[in-house]
Amino acid sequence: MMRTPGPVVLAGTLLILALSLVGLAWFFPGTLSEITNVHIGEVKGQPSKSLKADDLAASLAAWNSPVLWKEPQNHQRLFNPEDWLFFPASYPGGNFLQKMGPDARSPGGVLLSWYQKYGMDITQPDIDHQDPDNDGFSNLTEYKNEKVGERLNAADLDGSNSTNPLDAQSHPDYLARLRLQSYEHIPFHILFKGYNQLNGEYVFQIYLADVPSDKQPPFKKSGDPLGVGGYIVGEFHQVTTQEMDKNLHVMVTVDRSTLELDRPDIDLKIILPFRKEIDSPESTADFVMLMPSERDKVIKVQRGKILTIPYIPATQAQYLLIDVDDNGAKLRDTKTKQEYHILKLDPKEWLEIPATSH
Repeated sequence: MMRTPGPVVLAGTLLILALSLVGLAWFFPGTLSEITNVHIGEVKGQPSKSLKADDLAASLAAWNSPVLWKEPQNHQRLFNPEDWLFFPASYPGGNFLQKMGPDARSPGGVLLSWYQKYGMDITQPDIDHQDPDNDGFSNLTEYKNEKVGERLNAADLDGSNSTNPLDAQSHPDYLARLRLQSYEHIPFHILFKGYNQLNGEYVFQIYLADVPSDKQPPFKKSGDPLGVGGYIVGEFHQVTTQEMDKNLHVMVTVDRSTLELDRPDIDLKIILPFRKEIDSPESTADFVMLMPSERDKVIKVQRGKILTIPYIPATQAQYLLIDVDDNGAKLRDTKTKQEYHILKLDPKEWLEIPATSH
């Protein structure tokens, strides 16, 4: 078996390495600085000073000394937190999330600043319906302070005309809390049946279809009370005309006379055509008071009758029901003769009544 001498292998390896170095020198001539483009210069200036213990103590003193921080004059901060209020009762359809600010309002539309003015806790979820002075009026009602015949939106108000929610003597008008719940027309059939002269003065026969025969009014003259419904017999207008009879085809005399029935207390005048039955506009109205103690009570009154309002003594005011229709009711103060329009009830208004009141 043949063996390769070690010196021969080593010599061959050194020869190949030498040829490689010659090739590199041929393709990359120059110095190391020329090849790498990195030049090493000489150190100039004063030699660095050695760091001593006193130097370290002086440097650390500034970090150990307390520093007084001052708020910038423009009050600008990197993070400026904001306050928000969440009203669960209004979620999801209502204004349930409110950012605190001068224009922030409760779910009912009350300015939160108005509540804060009276020291109330604006985080209370039912703050609109609370009654802190127990006068029967909720905070929302006192904030709006509606007059008789008014229906206001709290979100449109600034609270400048509000009553004091902490003073039981300061509250909206009781009459402003009266509402027409419903009404019913009651037909009252009247017939101007006949007339005649007696001693130079006309007398009239009036028949009431809804009254028993033994209670029919006797003959009446102008100015006499009818005896039913508060009516007074009014003026008589005798009118006759010549008209063509469609069956006989001849001209005949037709009586077109009329008789008035008056209700001066409610400004009502009914015209009764001769021998033609009509329906008198009689009606009955049901009223309710938007107050805690009156929640389930109905006040029923006929047109032309006197109405007394809960919370208002009868010695102070009584009201006459003049008229009622789909738009509401008209009342007249029997003492001052001032007239008021009473709104028809909106079922949502029941929600304004405070839940509890003492």
